[in-house]
Amino acid sequence: MLKIENLVYSIGDFKLGPVSFSMEKGDYLAVFGPSGAGKSLLMELIAGLRFPSSGSICIDSREYINTGAQNRPVGMLFQDYALFPHLSVFENIAYSLKLKKTNRSTIEKRVKELSEYFSIGNLLKREIEGLSGGEKQRVALARAIAYDPLILLLDEPLSALDEDLRLEAVETLASLKRAGQTIIHVTHNRNEVGTLATRNLNLSDGQIK
Repeated sequence: MLKIENLVYSIGDFKLGPVSFSMEKGDYLAVFGPSGAGKSLLMELIAGLRFPSSGSICIDSREYINTGAQNRPVGMLFQDYALFPHLSVFENIAYSLKLKKTNRSTIEKRVKELSEYFSIGNLLKREIEGLSGGEKQRVALARAIAYDPLILLLDEPLSALDEDLRLEAVETLASLKRAGQTIIHVTHNRNEVGTLATRNLNLSDGQIK
C-alpha cells in the first residue's frame, strides 16, 4: 500500500532522513518521537504538503514524489483540525469532494453517510465555532476520509482532547481500523495508541531508531 525509500528533507539546520519503511493495506502505524523529531514533517511529505530533496513515495504501486496534495490518495487530520470557520459542518465535510468536481447528489449522499457514521448528523447546518473538541475532531475525520483516501494521516489527533473525549475518539479511530482504513498516527504518547497500532516506528532527530 505504501512504500517509502530513502526519503530526505532539510529545513534550516534540521535534516529528516534518509527514511525508509513500508505498510500493507489495513495497517495502523504509530509514529513515536519527541517534539522536533520530524514526525509532522514526515506526514507533510507523505501528504504532498512538502516535497523532499530525494527519495521515493509509492502508494498502491504508483510514484507520488512530485505530485501535489490535491492529487494524492491521502487524507490528513491536522493537530488543530484546520477546519474552515467560514463554512458549515456540511460544507467542511464536502470540501474535498467539491474540489474534485463531484456532482451534488453524490456529495449529499456521502456527507449524509459520514455524518451518520460519526454521529454528527445533527450538526451539519452548524458553524464550526461553538462545536466541542470531540465534535470538531469527528467533523475533521469525516472531511479527511470523504473521498475515500487510501491512507489516512493523523498528526497528534488526540492531544487537544480531555480524558473523556480521548476515550471516545479512540473508539472512533478503532472503528476506522476495523473498516480496513490504512492509518499513520503520529503521537508522543504511547498509551493512546496501545490498542490501535499494529506496527510502531520511532523517530529521533530525523532518523528511524
